[in-house]
Amino acid sequence: MKTLKNLLGVAAAVVCMGFATSFAAPDVFAGEAKKAEDWNMTQDELEEEALIDVTNGDVLGERAKDGAWEFHLYTTDGYIEMTNGELVWVFGYTHAKGSFENVGEVTTKEDAERLLEPVKVPSDPLHLFVGEKARIVLHNSGMHYAEEHSGINHVAHTIHFHGLDLAPAVDGVPSLPVDPVLEHKSFTYELTPQYEGSFMAHCHVDSFNHILAGMYFPLIVHHDRTKTAYGYKYDRDYTLFVSELSSTANEQLQESGVVHGLQDWKADYFLINGRTYTDNLFHPRSVINDPRSRIVCYEDEVVLLRFMAIGADHVFAFHPHGYHMEVIALDGRKLKSTYEKDTLCIASGERIDVLVRIPHFASQRKCLSCNLGAGISIMHDHNLRGMVSTGKYPMGALTIFDVKSKAKPVKPDEPLIKEGKPYNPLEH
Repeated sequence: MKTLKNLLGVAAAVVCMGFATSFAAPDVFAGEAKKAEDWNMTQDELEEEALIDVTNGDVLGERAKDGAWEFHLYTTDGYIEMTNGELVWVFGYTHAKGSFENVGEVTTKEDAERLLEPVKVPSDPLHLFVGEKARIVLHNSGMHYAEEHSGINHVAHTIHFHGLDLAPAVDGVPSLPVDPVLEHKSFTYELTPQYEGSFMAHCHVDSFNHILAGMYFPLIVHHDRTKTAYGYKYDRDYTLFVSELSSTANEQLQESGVVHGLQDWKADYFLINGRTYTDNLFHPRSVINDPRSRIVCYEDEVVLLRFMAIGADHVFAFHPHGYHMEVIALDGRKLKSTYEKDTLCIASGERIDVLVRIPHFASQRKCLSCNLGAGISIMHDHNLRGMVSTGKYPMGALTIFDVKSKAKPVKPDEPLIKEGKPYNPLEH
């Protein structure tokens, strides 16, 4: 239907389905009410609670005997499902089920399925801390879903910690001076971050093919255990890793190991955290049904957005409806002076940190440009090529702000009562 290709038409359908009230807040908000103070909590328990809070409950590294954070990453391949039902072959980094523990040698498909999490694009984030040693062990587990005679089998890999200031030996560039990690071999990267910030990591072997096939992940370096970034306090944070993907190129790698005509490489998917938007609002693989990508917050809060990008040539231009973004850091470095943007361009390899200040009446306010219902407004790629995947619009890099009220909710179309008089926040 033509209306499904028109974002306003989709938005109108959303309201009809009661979109604004049909979704529950993510589990992260379930325990939001302040707990009674427990003076019997040990220091270790307090530390664990603070870690969970500042890392949003993500999987953390293991603590080694020497106190270092230890992560075991495994390279392998698999499939991810897109919102149109297509299964796209990818390869990337993964880890043990539910942890970054060492599960030993992984040599077969059965080993990978039994011991490891399925491959994601991007892979799960790594959380590090300034001044705290990290030990990251890369295990090359080989490919298990590629064709038998494909040249992609038995390839080597590395991890390049993009943006960190490191010695060449742990920078992940092949043979400068350390050789890449061969199949069924491992290598240990040891590093101690000097600066807080938003970074990323990716393979630096045959970079064009390996990165764009899925070998990348966010890397967040925290200053401490508090919700601060570069000295700014925030209430919630979201990492939005945007990227492009060619299912055609990946299929060629899977079948033969060679992409025919890299100069003609063309993305058919534009992703936020490995997902696209879709006009099927209840699709489980849609961006807006991903708790890492749907920006759920409350009025009067400050939201930190960590933008990251990987791609061949697409420059994403993110534009939120109804908000300006205060840019506080570029590429993991605090700006001397912040500035505001309502359209933010980000190219491959860049990281941009912004704050969004949620107004007091945002949960009652309707986005007049998209009409998605009270408290709901969209943010999308304004480089509109990124809004079209596999020839379909709006199937691309689009997410939403979903603003809740901490006070007793009122009906969006009814005025509030302030100082004994009707008060409509949309008119002020």
